[in-house]
Amino acid sequence: MTLDPKEAAASLDDIASVERRTRETLFYAGSSSILILWGVLSVIGNLVTWLAPRWATTAWVAIDVAGAAASFAILWWQLPADRRRETALRWAATYIALFGFGAAVMAEFWPVAPRQLDAFWPTLVYFGYVLAGIWIGRFFLYVGVGAIALILIGFFWLGPWFLPWMAVVLGGGLVAGGLWLRRSA
Repeated sequence: MTLDPKEAAASLDDIASVERRTRETLFYAGSSSILILWGVLSVIGNLVTWLAPRWATTAWVAIDVAGAAASFAILWWQLPADRRRETALRWAATYIALFGFGAAVMAEFWPVAPRQLDAFWPTLVYFGYVLAGIWIGRFFLYVGVGAIALILIGFFWLGPWFLPWMAVVLGGGLVAGGLWLRRSA
């Protein structure tokens, strides 16, 4: 049996498509726990910021450290042993680059109002989701764009209800997204 070049090309395209979908599904399955984790942490952080603003900085530092450590632990245990080190280093570099960029922007625009900080950092993180979605899968693109739109709606139109909005819509959205990924992966 021989294949003509068009059939061979179509078969290779099918194989590439299956490979892409498999990679996307595996990434989604591993990401669901991390999304749920950050959703819960986001709810806690925004509610602490809203209800006890003097504890906001301490709460967010603790949340960011605990969340990053837990994210790396989840990632570490879900990866094959031969890919752990390389992937962990890439994710660490990604975290450092993203938050280093955020710190540089904050330094350029300092001083900023607390409300601007409450909108900036999640917007920056969700921009990372948009970038991941461009490379990995549409789900993250949709989550990133949708979350940024919701942040802007709350920031510009919800006044004093911005932080509870962030807790419910973004924190709850991450949990819901994580549960959806878990079900669909």
